[in-house]
Amino acid sequence: MTQILLKDIEVEGLTTLKVYEKLGGYRSLKKAFSMKPDEVLNEVKNSGLRGRGGAGFPTGLKWSFLAKDSFPRYFACNADESEPGTCKDRLLLEKNPHLLIEGLIVSSYACLIETGYIYFRGEFQDVADLMDEAIAEAYKKGYLGKNILGSGFNFDLHTHLGAGAYICGEESALLNSLTGMRGEPRSKPPFPAVQGLYDKPTVINNVETVCVVPWIVNEGSEAYKKIGTEKSTVTKL
Repeated sequence: MTQILLKDIEVEGLTTLKVYEKLGGYRSLKKAFSMKPDEVLNEVKNSGLRGRGGAGFPTGLKWSFLAKDSFPRYFACNADESEPGTCKDRLLLEKNPHLLIEGLIVSSYACLIETGYIYFRGEFQDVADLMDEAIAEAYKKGYLGKNILGSGFNFDLHTHLGAGAYICGEESALLNSLTGMRGEPRSKPPFPAVQGLYDKPTVINNVETVCVVPWIVNEGSEAYKKIGTEKSTVTKL
């Protein structure tokens, strides 16, 4: 069986930038920056990657729905994971935080987004603290901030803790909570891709979904499609 997300999960020190880079971490940034944003988006679309948060909507297609010529745009990573007994995202967050950061940078580059947020459920204080440490490392190394790796692309990443409300796992309720409003679903349309965070176009993806993106960029969508089934490609935690 091909392992993608869990391949290095038991490596000691994986939460640190030094070990993550030693295992090939952040390699996808250089390849993505050698491509145009639309090329990265199309690679993800061609891969057949579906959202790993439950809905299973095609990820690249979701990105392509962003309102054209409307800026700024935002990326909201759903790390709420409030379903009882569910802990797949927590595993990735606790063991391999830089994988999520790398995935968010590449995904945001494809979508022309310069600001991202990771929304944690309220009980994830320890996980958020770990992610803040990883984010600080990434800024120090130049993987986050202005002109990343000399590419001309800027990206800032922030963490946000909710208050432990189950409903905030729903994407529009998450957006309300992120801006300090009551966490309750919005009427649709408009959809977040048109009017999301701060009423601007917004991509919302689950942790597991985002973490797959670096592999797709590094290995290619055709390699990705060879795993899994025709309508549901590659592996699933």
